[in-house]
Amino acid sequence: MAHVPRSKTAIPGLPPEFVPRPALLRALDSGADRTLTLVSAPPGYGKTLLLADWMRGAAEPGAVVALDQEDDDPRRLWTAVLAALASCPAVPPSSRLRAMEPSAGTVGMDFLIELVEALDALPTRIRLVLDDAHHLRSAETLHGLRFLLRSHPSTVRLVLAGRSDPALPIARLRMEDGLCELRTDALRLSAAETAVMARRCGCRLTAAETDLLHARTDGWTAGVRLAALALRDHARPADFLTSFSGDERPVADYLVGEVLSRLPADHRSFLRTTSICDPLPTALAAELSGRSDSADLLATLEHDTGLVVACGPHRTEYRVQGLMRSYLTVELHRHGPARATELQRRAARWWSAQGRPVEAMSHALVAGDPHLLTELLHDWAVELISRGEHEVLRRALAAAEELHAPPDPWRPLVRAHLLLAEGDRAAARAEVRRAGKTDAGADDDALATFRATTERLTWTDTAVVTVDAVPTDPTLGALAAVGRGTAAIFAPGSRTGPDGDGAAPDHLEATLAELEAALEVARARGLGVLEVQCLWLLGTTAWRAGDQARAAAAATAAIRAADDHGWTDSPTTAKARCILAHARLMQARPEDALRTAEEGLQNTAIRGDPAVVFSLRLARGAALFDLGRRPAGLRELQEAHGELGDSRAPARVLVAGALLEHRAALLLGSSTAAASAAGRLAARGVPAAGEIAVMRAWWHAANGRSHAARATVAPLLNGGLRSLPPTTLVEAWLVEAGGALADGDRPSARRSLQIALGAAEPLDLIRPFALAGQGLWVLLVDQVDADTSRGVFAGRCLAARRAAHHRSPDVQLSARERDVLTELSSLSNLGEIADDLEVSVNTIKTHVRAIYGKLGVSTRRAAVLTAHDRGLLA
Repeated sequence: MAHVPRSKTAIPGLPPEFVPRPALLRALDSGADRTLTLVSAPPGYGKTLLLADWMRGAAEPGAVVALDQEDDDPRRLWTAVLAALASCPAVPPSSRLRAMEPSAGTVGMDFLIELVEALDALPTRIRLVLDDAHHLRSAETLHGLRFLLRSHPSTVRLVLAGRSDPALPIARLRMEDGLCELRTDALRLSAAETAVMARRCGCRLTAAETDLLHARTDGWTAGVRLAALALRDHARPADFLTSFSGDERPVADYLVGEVLSRLPADHRSFLRTTSICDPLPTALAAELSGRSDSADLLATLEHDTGLVVACGPHRTEYRVQGLMRSYLTVELHRHGPARATELQRRAARWWSAQGRPVEAMSHALVAGDPHLLTELLHDWAVELISRGEHEVLRRALAAAEELHAPPDPWRPLVRAHLLLAEGDRAAARAEVRRAGKTDAGADDDALATFRATTERLTWTDTAVVTVDAVPTDPTLGALAAVGRGTAAIFAPGSRTGPDGDGAAPDHLEATLAELEAALEVARARGLGVLEVQCLWLLGTTAWRAGDQARAAAAATAAIRAADDHGWTDSPTTAKARCILAHARLMQARPEDALRTAEEGLQNTAIRGDPAVVFSLRLARGAALFDLGRRPAGLRELQEAHGELGDSRAPARVLVAGALLEHRAALLLGSSTAAASAAGRLAARGVPAAGEIAVMRAWWHAANGRSHAARATVAPLLNGGLRSLPPTTLVEAWLVEAGGALADGDRPSARRSLQIALGAAEPLDLIRPFALAGQGLWVLLVDQVDADTSRGVFAGRCLAARRAAHHRSPDVQLSARERDVLTELSSLSNLGEIADDLEVSVNTIKTHVRAIYGKLGVSTRRAAVLTAHDRGLLA
């Protein structure tokens, strides 16, 4: 037999920096029953050492052949294979394999048949590893391997490793489940393995530096090793890693020596020209290189070298290893910066034509062409804003400024949207005004619509809202609908602003329909920001209409969509939580309301929006009150109003806050605090006559003036007074029901309660019934009927009333305090009560103060009402 160097058949040793890969070893073991095991990846991914580790740790013996270009000859190949088998202890001295030798001429079928028979005669199974099998290309050599695969001796497990797939029936073997394969993605080092290799190379990196090393090398084993060797004596590892690229001398030498030097010149030129793109679609490769065979060339490079890897759903895009691509990009610039810039422009326009604005803008930024950036902003700003691709827009605006791009109205309008996304409405208004000072593009319908929409979204008082032509761009049309919806919800007519009453009720359904249509567009086109905005506005519209269930559903969907896109802390998400918290409150679900409000208050994006903070604190205060923490809840409501100060807030929110605080103050027996809550609406000039009437009626009722209470709400009930939210009318009917009951008119009380239930049921409005007095609670029991929807709703109200009662803190009164409380419910004064109980007046006063403190009230009437409410008095 011809001499074969021992180094060619020896299992390689493992260097000190070698990182064990147990998961990959298990993957190799799992292919024991497959016809072929294939390990295929570009240079430097650790194929040889992985297989060496696998062979050394296996109970199953094996033979290894390290192939080179000269082995692409049948006689040399099989001579080396026989030499490796002869060195394997599992091959007995009597085996024919030790005496076989290929003929001096062509290796014929007789030899191959004899080889397979000799392998079949082995007493134990062995592994046969052919490393660097990409060198085997000739038809004669591959013919022998195909015969071995077809014969598939039961005693041999064939393993091929190389930089590309050999011309063997790989696809057929894969289809027949006869292939075990490890490729580039599997061979990449994980972040943890990167850290181990860096340590074994003598580097001590922080977790952040290790993550950066892994990101820069993309888990390429050779890249990690080369970087780690350079890092050992580097004073500032993070700075080195930030700039680490394929142009580093050791990396460049490796890439040129081991990879690029083996390629034809036209292939190297093609890779340089297309290196500006990652990933690289085949059509773009043709556009940049001018080669109509780009798709075929990329497929060839993948097959023959493994330098590019097909990706994408249809495998029509290719990726080049990161350090290789950075080296090629540097080489491209060395061949001519102007050429590189022109390629970036062509790539930007190609991506734009494909509807991929992020990629287009990225290439335009690298090109540094202000005119191209302006062109792309005109074409794609609305799309990018609506998707939430704000970072690329920020970079584009900054680049336009640095490149001294001519004034353009689109830029300040885009900046206004970015500021809105950060919650800075005042700065956004300033950008809208700046856009108005730029005349360029004044005749552009798209610009006019975009400007009017932006004005509406920023609540600009001088908004130009006459531009309502239907845009040809569906995204701009949907954004314009959101702008109109914002104006309709937050302002009457054409006046925008948060203090307005909003659209009339007969316009709300039209607003909802337009927002629903915009939502469909947003979802169909993947416009995440627009989807969240539509859902928030739908929830807001429903809440203003009093529809708590619809408001809660839309707000929940908005929060979920924002979370899915990673916008949990956006201003719009916080506003959606406002709506959800208030809806849950009105649905008598204070635990959910409290949790939602506190999540919203943790959102850092609301710091510049006092109205949102105010709304969330209102919900939190009312929820605390409903959960039995009544003094704390009232304090939260009062502090929320104090913190708002003179800042603007939507009229409906101001009204809701006044109603919540007034009701809480009265239930705690504080008429002064209740009066302050009602006075704030008048001081702000909020048109809320109906709500002020309800608050006055509550005050009369709390002071035993049932007739005055009924008279106060009468104009609301007969249509003489207008209310803002429909919930006010439900409260008015409950006042009428309570007053009628107090006046002894039980039939009228029952009828009014039924009307209130009928108005509240479609709104899913439960809280007013949960807070209703003891007498109405008794009437509510009579309305419960499982056979009707209204009866079921009455049952829910009753359950909420009971839950509210159980949430109230237990009041522990002494026997004497209970006696005093019973006397307080009479008409006797404190002196008469003292005489009845045979104690001093001072003792009675002491007991009364103790009772007030335990009940959380400040007046005698409030103490009696609260005691009845908590079952302390019959």
